Amino acid sequence: MNEEIRGQERKGHLKRNIKPFLAGAGTVIAVLAAAWLVKQAVWIPGGTDTPTSFQTDTKIRLIEGLIDDVYVGEKDEEALAEEMYRGLISGLGDPYADYYTAEEYEQLLSSQEGYYEGVGITIGQTESETGAETPDGLEIVEVKEDSPAAQAGIQAGDRLLAVNGTDVTDMSVTEVATLIRTAEDETIVLTLSREGSDEEIVAEVTRERLETDTVAGKMLNETDAYLAISQFTGLTSDQFASVYQDLKNQGMQRLIIDLRGNPGGLLSAVCDTLRQILPEGLIVYTEDKQGDREEYTCDGETPLDIPLVVLVNENSASAAEIFTGAVKDYGIGAIVGQQTFGKGIVQDFYGLPDGSVVKLTVAHYYTPNGNDIHGVGIAPDVTVEQPEDSETDVQLQKALEVLRAM
Repeated sequence: MNEEIRGQERKGHLKRNIKPFLAGAGTVIAVLAAAWLVKQAVWIPGGTDTPTSFQTDTKIRLIEGLIDDVYVGEKDEEALAEEMYRGLISGLGDPYADYYTAEEYEQLLSSQEGYYEGVGITIGQTESETGAETPDGLEIVEVKEDSPAAQAGIQAGDRLLAVNGTDVTDMSVTEVATLIRTAEDETIVLTLSREGSDEEIVAEVTRERLETDTVAGKMLNETDAYLAISQFTGLTSDQFASVYQDLKNQGMQRLIIDLRGNPGGLLSAVCDTLRQILPEGLIVYTEDKQGDREEYTCDGETPLDIPLVVLVNENSASAAEIFTGAVKDYGIGAIVGQQTFGKGIVQDFYGLPDGSVVKLTVAHYYTPNGNDIHGVGIAPDVTVEQPEDSETDVQLQKALEVLRAM
């Protein structure tokens, strides 16, 4: 649920040559002696137990010495250092703060921008009638239009048997996706089977940088439209504009926007999306540690002029809640579903000299009416739960009922 990326060039400071520890029980006498030495060397008069930089450096050197003297395994200096940096951020106890290597951040940034490296297929695990996984491969659930996979003739329903000659029938979806994404060659050879054919299909596809589709829409009937937003990436605003216009061309007179399960995304992306439907005014504002306020506004050139229902649930979070909060505060639509997640804080990214990046929580955000929803969420106007055992989308049916009554 990362928010807008800003400040990538701001410099932080971490010592590059400090090494972390991964110590076990060790020798009891040696550990006790080390602890005594640390305490004696840096004891602070006045009874405070607050550690100083000197304490930290000394303790790290002592632990390094123990690893060098008694640890029987192999140590990876780079891995130890990376885990120490990661542990420093983890010590904040903030689930949204994180540390990324340069490579990890590059992957994250690409994902937030709305792109991924792949061949254009969505893979699902095949199951038997009893629910057990079958041994005859993974199923191609969807093939992205105009993707390398589509151009190679791969179809939804094909069974994936091998990737570059490696049998994948016993692998998980995640393992196969990683195998495709990390293959050394850009050209991937997929072996598939297809119902009605006795021969295996061998397709060569080239891995490319593809767009992630975050917006989908359809007409529910001649006048009522449905539009779902799965997350807010750098491409979401343009995708929303395209789908929204297509629905208008098909005769849309009422609209349901589905944000259920939307974990959030970029602050800039949700604001750009909302600017297409909100009246003139404030979209959201943030306040940082110093109390400085930053406002995001809409010029109101294209306000929504048709009935609107926004569908939410307990997994609608962050940017999805900014969207929901603005719609609710301006009264341009009804909120249907369940109480939202309650993430009302913003993260920022800070680049370090070696290319690694630290993500920290830097501000709270507030809805146009000044509501801080962090830890609280947004209550729907009409509450309706989705039964787990129901084959009918009860929430969508209720949203349609509310929409028609508006």
